[in-house]
Amino acid sequence: MSKSIVFLIIFSTIISFFLKDNEKIENKENQYSNIDKNYLLGKVKAHEDTMFLKIPQKLCLKRTEYIHKDVLPHYLKMYQEAEKQGINLKIVSAFRSFDSQKWIWNNKFYESQNKIDVILKILKYSAMPGSSRHHWGTDIDLLSTQLSYFETNEGIKAYNWLCENANNFGFYQVYTNKPYIGYYEEKWHWTYLPVAKFYLEEYKKQISYEDIKDFQGSEFAKELNIFEKYVFGIDSLLFK
Repeated sequence: MSKSIVFLIIFSTIISFFLKDNEKIENKENQYSNIDKNYLLGKVKAHEDTMFLKIPQKLCLKRTEYIHKDVLPHYLKMYQEAEKQGINLKIVSAFRSFDSQKWIWNNKFYESQNKIDVILKILKYSAMPGSSRHHWGTDIDLLSTQLSYFETNEGIKAYNWLCENANNFGFYQVYTNKPYIGYYEEKWHWTYLPVAKFYLEEYKKQISYEDIKDFQGSEFAKELNIFEKYVFGIDSLLFK
């Protein structure tokens, strides 16, 4: 066989792999294009929807949790790898519906002459219903949502492991201590970027302030510019 023929075979094989990879990327983009608005706002029932899967109970710290079906396999791989290092990446919270977020929000809200001050206090760590990334099933809270936990030896070890390894599995910390406006740093909140980025893009296209309603203080969402400051006030790595 001549060198030119061998070269053509190798070149054709490389091109074939390249085209297949491009096809996979295009299929993924098509799969997540034009996501239904109800998914973006969390107005779905995870236990009745094939988009979500139940997380094995032994991996949940509290109640039964659901997660986006394309995220669970990658979380399980990360969990198993961390477990080898004696780190237990159990989930505090995964998918959260609009109604669940509304319950959290309204329980933190209280009447005051200055409602904006009240809302800004809640927005340090809690999203307005309809604007939470947890609605998508792509984001998970790990280990604990208490800052004090991440000051313990166990919490420091787990967080350091996540910083060094989570990206290898597609997970990124959403709210860091890097300079940006929005929520305070959350060492527990991690997103599966390969899926979440499509939801974020669709959110920007489809959701308006008219959709942010039906909870206490919702009338101030536009005035407080929650889309720019909070929904898109995330670590710059998530825009890559």
